Amino acid sequence: MVMVLLLPASTVVRAQEEKLLGDGNDGNRSMPVHLVELLDEDGRRIRSTDVAPKPFSTQQTCGECHDYGKISQGWHFSGHDPHVPAGRPGQPWMFSDARTRTQLPVSGRGWMGTFTPEQVGLTAWDFVIRFGSHHPGGSYSAMDPTEPEHTLRQNISGQYEINCLACHSADPKYDASLAALQVARQNYRWAAAAASGKAVVTGTASALSSFFDPEFDEGGIEITYADGVFDKDQMVFFDIAGKPQDRQCYFCHSYQDLRVDESLEWTRDLDVHSAAGIGCTDCHRNGVDHKLLRGEETADGRFASLSCKGCHLGVADEPTPQGGRLGAPVPRHAGIPQIHFDKMNCTACHSGTWPEESVGRWRTARIHKLGLHGLHKVDLRLPHVYAPVLLKGDDDKIGPHYLVWPAFWAILDGDDVTPIPPADVLATASSILAVEVEREDDWRPLTEEQVADVLGLLAAGRQGDGTVVYISGGKLYQQTDTGDLVVGDHPAAAPYAWPLAHDVRPAAQSLGVRSCADCHTTDSPFFFAGVEMDTPIQGDKQFVQMVELQGIDRFYMWAFNASFVFRPMLKVVAFAACGLIGLVLLIYGLKALVVISRACAQEAQ
Repeated sequence: MVMVLLLPASTVVRAQEEKLLGDGNDGNRSMPVHLVELLDEDGRRIRSTDVAPKPFSTQQTCGECHDYGKISQGWHFSGHDPHVPAGRPGQPWMFSDARTRTQLPVSGRGWMGTFTPEQVGLTAWDFVIRFGSHHPGGSYSAMDPTEPEHTLRQNISGQYEINCLACHSADPKYDASLAALQVARQNYRWAAAAASGKAVVTGTASALSSFFDPEFDEGGIEITYADGVFDKDQMVFFDIAGKPQDRQCYFCHSYQDLRVDESLEWTRDLDVHSAAGIGCTDCHRNGVDHKLLRGEETADGRFASLSCKGCHLGVADEPTPQGGRLGAPVPRHAGIPQIHFDKMNCTACHSGTWPEESVGRWRTARIHKLGLHGLHKVDLRLPHVYAPVLLKGDDDKIGPHYLVWPAFWAILDGDDVTPIPPADVLATASSILAVEVEREDDWRPLTEEQVADVLGLLAAGRQGDGTVVYISGGKLYQQTDTGDLVVGDHPAAAPYAWPLAHDVRPAAQSLGVRSCADCHTTDSPFFFAGVEMDTPIQGDKQFVQMVELQGIDRFYMWAFNASFVFRPMLKVVAFAACGLIGLVLLIYGLKALVVISRACAQEAQ
């Protein structure tokens, strides 16, 4: 079935009063042809004959048939709203500043261990500049600035509306890297049009004066629509996929294991589900509200069938005779004690790479801006992200995680820690922190003496309660009244971690497939792998073992695993003892049989 979206305005108004055309479902599963008119941000129609055309607005153009307001409440576009349920901790934005030796997990969702943009001195405008390259628009990107200077800048740049094409374009010409370039140039209102492959955008908003007037001044941002984009009726065709293709997801949701040679990337296997043809949105589904399922089982049991257990075991852990969901293989887990399923989730054995003696460093697309091409390509190494680290998640079960160690200057008031914005730190202590030094392990190194000096400068220039501290490498540094530097522990210095669910390995490559010794040895990486405590402060590298991060007593785990060394011997002894007992019983049984036989014979005589 082919549907052309050509409706008179009165029809659209009536649809908006009830349900918008694109958000309904009449039972037909085909994708309507998206032949639509382009509208600018003021709702005016764009034509090929326009002398100075404007970029199309996704809010206006897509909003003709789709409820833009409802979509903006979806998971990808509501990160600024504290009223949206936070869900399990996820990947944060990482606010890094090389000069002040700062790396902070940032999120508006209130996850434990993260700080809001406002707490680290970022306005909504600053947020887009720093994180917009891998942001789908909306949320902080569409908020009105609070600073007069930023208001002037937004008058030139426009707002970065939800870029619907970032997920739903099936056009091979769509270029996510080009959208990131437009965001880097602060060409926000032009980003979707430039990336769509239907227009060429020239000019850089960030280079224009704050008093530049887009309506009257010349030399601003110009857009030219490609020949053939408009048909004879001034309509434009978009190749749209209702179910986003994996390649669209990968731009923001990829990772790189730095232990693997880049030239050998072609040897890496896909996630077992991807290899089988299952796409990202087959599991991570959403309705019109775009509230994406994140893979975990919901508290009320709804959509549980789209979790690992739901697909492979059935919602009630009772698989049908035909197997799991759509014939998914049903794991038998023969011989594995139930305690494993009480203490670990599915990903502990099936996701990520096998644990090794030490945990490696990884990079993620959002944190390290992977996928950018051309002049705006970057090769970020900080912040250091470690994976897979086997930790307890919010379900209190062990599974693989990504992990980062926070580093920041802060005010300690009782048990509360409040970050000092890096700009304020640099304004006070630039004589120490802004000096160019040769990097060590990607960091600009600091000595403990320099930390003490910076703490002294920050304390001297501050009024109010609380103590100035520096947090890094899992430790809190503060000065005593005598000027001595004291190093201690504090919950705010704990690493921040979020689940690593992919790539999923098949059963034949899962932990435990060979024997219990995959995990239960006295030096098993599952428990005793070393995790580097990342810090710019000079000195010997410090490591913490995963068993400590799991909250398990190290000696208990070592002793328990040591018992597995003697278990084969105990089994041999047990079987031998059973054999001897059986032999003794057999001999005495035969003797008893002889006695009974003789007695029977005598009775017969």
